[in-house]
Amino acid sequence: MSEVFCTCFNKIEDPRVDRTKKHLLLDIISIAICAVIAGCEHWEEIEDFGNDHESWFKTFLTLENGIPSHDTFSRVFSILDPAAFQEACVNWLKMVHELLPEGVIAIDGKTIRGSARKQQGIKGLHIINAWSCANSISLCQLKVADKSNEITAVPEVLKVLELKGAIITMDAMGCQKESIKQICESNADYVVALKGNQGLLFDTVTETFDAIDQGSKAFKLTTANDEIDCDHGRIEQRKVEVVDTSKLISVISPEWKSLNSIARITYLRSDNNSEFKEHRYYISSLSPDNPKAIMRTIRSHWQVENCLHWSLDVTFSEDKSRIRDENAAINYSWLRKFALGLLKKELSFKNASIKRKQKRAARNTEYLQKIIKI
Repeated sequence: MSEVFCTCFNKIEDPRVDRTKKHLLLDIISIAICAVIAGCEHWEEIEDFGNDHESWFKTFLTLENGIPSHDTFSRVFSILDPAAFQEACVNWLKMVHELLPEGVIAIDGKTIRGSARKQQGIKGLHIINAWSCANSISLCQLKVADKSNEITAVPEVLKVLELKGAIITMDAMGCQKESIKQICESNADYVVALKGNQGLLFDTVTETFDAIDQGSKAFKLTTANDEIDCDHGRIEQRKVEVVDTSKLISVISPEWKSLNSIARITYLRSDNNSEFKEHRYYISSLSPDNPKAIMRTIRSHWQVENCLHWSLDVTFSEDKSRIRDENAAINYSWLRKFALGLLKKELSFKNASIKRKQKRAARNTEYLQKIIKI
């Protein structure tokens, strides 16, 4: 086991009672990470993977009592501190990979649908994720508390992240004055979706663009067009219009910190039979003089859906997970995200999908070792 790996993960406090310990915590975590990289979807599969590769694991792990049982994996991850586990993973990742400076950090929520228990009236776990668009890795996750929503969880996520110099993007649920203030106080910028949940501000923004549509010259307007997408007989076009907010100071609350620009994305989709048009609105601290930067930032936010949430559901089958213990489900969700980041960072298997990389890792320990860098 590499010294760097041990240094990072040995900082996690072992929550078990000493007399019950038959396996080292570092061994349990190492096997679980390797197994999830290789596509294992439950504790039983992790145990099977460990048994199938026991001789290989013994080359760098202690394993005084062999491979832990699936019950051991389940019990340990049900009491392991999720925050400490995440911190160790991210710190290790930063030490073994040369990461780019953070550009856009996309924050969005996802529900693990399989964790719901409808007969008991228990909803699925809803987790807020922070995704590094520059590095294609998860930076952190946080469970939304029961009887709460993303509004209260987002500020807690922002506290964990290193925001300085980054651009934070969020959907309309994250469009809250306190969250915006927190971003600005961290010397970061923001581009945040705006909907009717912020009634007065939303009305001001939509009325401003309505006035521009009707020919008003009272506002400074800049525009940019995105590349036209043509696929499967469908044409998609996006145009961004950005307005300087300097003439809206009297109608926008000063509690919206550093609100330098408002933007409208016009999305047009057409095919042989129909045409669809939609407007989406945003607020931003970015300069209104650079509409292309705002467009790129908005497009970057979609990575959290396309690269993270889609991969979790399609490649890692997260929505099908039946792990019932809440803490274990949270930690397993992070295992998937951490594995996804490691798989994306491994570039020697050129043009291979995440699923192909998983299958190669499952059958080839040399390739798995290249991914895990242990």
